Order: sequence, then structure tokens, then C-alpha cells
Amino acid sequence: MKNGGGNILIDELWQEHLATPFPRGLRGKDMNGIDFVMFDANIAGCITTFLERGKLNLYQTAILGLSHQRACSVVPVLNEEGAAYFWRLERLAALILKAVALSGSEHNKKSTK
Repeated sequence: MKNGGGNILIDELWQEHLATPFPRGLRGKDMNGIDFVMFDANIAGCITTFLERGKLNLYQTAILGLSHQRACSVVPVLNEEGAAYFWRLERLAALILKAVALSGSEHNKKSTK
């Protein structure tokens, strides 16, 4: 996997996520317009792309940023199982957004020299 620098924490959290079943009671549910299955799929798709390519395009970065914001707002009101599951996705999104931002700033530094 090319995760943009070999971030071990991203790899570990992702493997933990893959081994965790989707929370009971959230399948087919939504909260404030957030369909939890689609929410999970959107974040997971961005994570998978980042791990495979080491980067995200602008659209994927925007989706991940919006998903991170939504995760921050719903995690505190979910039951324990749902909160743990989506907190991990929230944390992965934050780590990947940071990695994308850092790689973008490195790219900008190189192109201005």
C-alpha cells in the first residue's frame, strides 16, 4: 500500500476498521440527513484510494473533509458501538486530510523553486 509516506497509524486503524462489523442498529438509519451506510462507504472509499495511490484528487479531498466534519458532529450522540466505529473513521479522515495537506504543501514548495 502506498499511503503517502507509510503512516503506520493509518494502516493500523484501517486494519482495525476492516475487522470491525458495521454497528448494529445503524444499517438503514440516518441522522440529520446522514445515511450511515453511505457515510461509511464515502469515507472508506477515500481511505482506500489514499492507501492505494498515496493521494486524493480535489473531489475526494472535499468528500473526505465534509465526511470528517459530519463525523465530528454525529459521533458524540451515537451509542457506544456506533461512536467507536465512526470515531475510528473520523480519526482516519483527519489523519489522511493532514497527510494530503502536507503533501500538497511539499508539492507547492518544489514547484516554487
